[in-house]
Amino acid sequence: MMASLPLICQSATESNHSTLAMCSTQQTDCQANDLANTTGYSVDDCCNACQSHAGCGAAVFVQGGDWGNNCYLKSSCNPVGGCVGDSCTVVIMGSPSPTPSPTPSGGNWYDGIDSIKVMTPDTPWDWWNFYLSMRQAQFSDSRYAFLLTRGNYGDAQIGVGYYTSIIGVGSTRNDVVVESFYSLDLNDDGSGGGATQNFWRSVEGVTATGDSLTWATSQACPIRRSEVQGDLTLSLEGPPHFSSGGYIGDLSVKGKLDCGTQQQFFFRNSRFNGEVSCSGLTNGVFMGTVGDGNHPSQVTPISTTPEVAEKPFLVENNGEWHIAVPNKKSSSRDIGDDSDVSQIPMDDVFVAQAKHSADEINAGIRGKRALLLTPGIYDLDHAILVYQSDFVVLGIGFPTLVSRNGNSAVVIGEAATNVRLAMVLLEAGSTSVSQATEAMLLWKGSHGVGSDIFSRVGAFPGRGCAVTRADSHVQIVGSNTILDNTWLWHADHDACGGKSDQCTDQHGLLVDGDAVTAYGLKVEHTYKSLVHWNGNAGSVYFYQSELPYYDSSFGSDGFAGYFVDPSVTEHHGVALGVYIIFDQVKGVTAFRVPAGVDLQNIVGWVVTEPDTSQFENLICIGSQCYSGDCSGNKCRMGRLPSSAMTV
Repeated sequence: MMASLPLICQSATESNHSTLAMCSTQQTDCQANDLANTTGYSVDDCCNACQSHAGCGAAVFVQGGDWGNNCYLKSSCNPVGGCVGDSCTVVIMGSPSPTPSPTPSGGNWYDGIDSIKVMTPDTPWDWWNFYLSMRQAQFSDSRYAFLLTRGNYGDAQIGVGYYTSIIGVGSTRNDVVVESFYSLDLNDDGSGGGATQNFWRSVEGVTATGDSLTWATSQACPIRRSEVQGDLTLSLEGPPHFSSGGYIGDLSVKGKLDCGTQQQFFFRNSRFNGEVSCSGLTNGVFMGTVGDGNHPSQVTPISTTPEVAEKPFLVENNGEWHIAVPNKKSSSRDIGDDSDVSQIPMDDVFVAQAKHSADEINAGIRGKRALLLTPGIYDLDHAILVYQSDFVVLGIGFPTLVSRNGNSAVVIGEAATNVRLAMVLLEAGSTSVSQATEAMLLWKGSHGVGSDIFSRVGAFPGRGCAVTRADSHVQIVGSNTILDNTWLWHADHDACGGKSDQCTDQHGLLVDGDAVTAYGLKVEHTYKSLVHWNGNAGSVYFYQSELPYYDSSFGSDGFAGYFVDPSVTEHHGVALGVYIIFDQVKGVTAFRVPAGVDLQNIVGWVVTEPDTSQFENLICIGSQCYSGDCSGNKCRMGRLPSSAMTV
């Protein structure tokens, strides 16, 4: 029997106008007067949720509900007698967690944060040697955000290594000018997979004036809100300089675009003035783009983007800072309008550092409109809880949120609509691998947008090479949620002697909400169906996946690279790829979907073998299975058979 803890929540306002929640318990349950049901991991969290929800005067905390511990928010308590459950526990509340001290008057929000480098055109910096220090730092705990204030940085050639974000903080993409930015292979000779292990780096808000630049990267390396005035090449030339990207959004390229050795790539709302050469892609999408010309059949053009919002970004102007929040746009094409934004001043932003606990962050965001996560490793014994609608969580420099104790790293409450979450790296930190966990990101609110959402399950040196578990990387419960660029990764390699193979997860993306849309979805190596979609009317535009390398029972257990539940009556997917690496996974069905689902341009690829025999089927539509059109080590299907698309 679940134990229920009825609470009366009040608020006390201190002289500095920060609000703290206080709860007293009572011996009766509260009937009716419901406002919302959200997730709380403790009595304190439940009380904080009540305090931040308009009109809430009481909350009922229930331990062990369907989504963990539940918190029922009510306008007031209407006592109904005895307690729910077989006993009533009186909870003695301690003092609320203190809000971390605000930035002293006259200081800057970034003062004392060594991982943030605020640059002007006159700031001396050795870009090359810094790049060398991060070029091979795949499992480092170092994190950096370079904030380039407006101006012309002349001949600056900026190498971008692991866990580094180059961010122009002007109002427009043309306010910060550099000669180039670039990323090269992991090693000069192409060993180590070329650029196939170049992860976790980003560029946004800059104009590059050089004749050409090379962005040799793979997953979790977005370029956004920028302009390249010369040529853009997405790899070094030819084998062994392989690459496996990727994502570009809201980019203008004045010269030639060459996809090089990229296996797959997703381009959204971008403009190309020169030749586009991407015929070598196994799978690709140009969505809402201009000037990209004609494409071979394995590359899918989509004229407009149905609905999206660009990623929030930082802006500095004459020493004043704010977060710009781009408005949603529908049926869009071409690059965005940098001025079509709302603004959140820094007074309304809580600036978190890695030294802050989850309690301190949750206390700090009360009464604020945004949370800025600065670079670092955040050890979270429970979740960052977002209960406020229209709230913005913006990370810079790949802040890494380590979820502990089976809890989520981030929970967006059911009542929190239109939330924006951007640029976070979620990491499993729960070490009780025999116990179930919450999703690292649990999104229950509706109409939110997640931009650059990355996750990983594995063993990492900075966490003592501990074996970890996270059952789902990302779980979407709220309807009409948009994901724009993800990489959800079970580590297939590490610096811990391969202990990542002992780590446990189930799904990369679990979707329970309706009308959820994913752009540029990438999931790799999870131990059950990599994508498990239960919600109706969902859409996926571009999907890249790799099945687990060594789980020989994956196919016989009925798992798939992409699974849509039989109860779903409407689902749309375009340019979906499921890959097998090595020869130990056999008897696999890449896609399992019900009748009535609409999929276009799907591919199964056995990357390291000469044929497709490891795939038993490319797709099963209900009980009817198809091999597709197979040639060499790839099987394709341009459109599902019409006989299978009727319910």
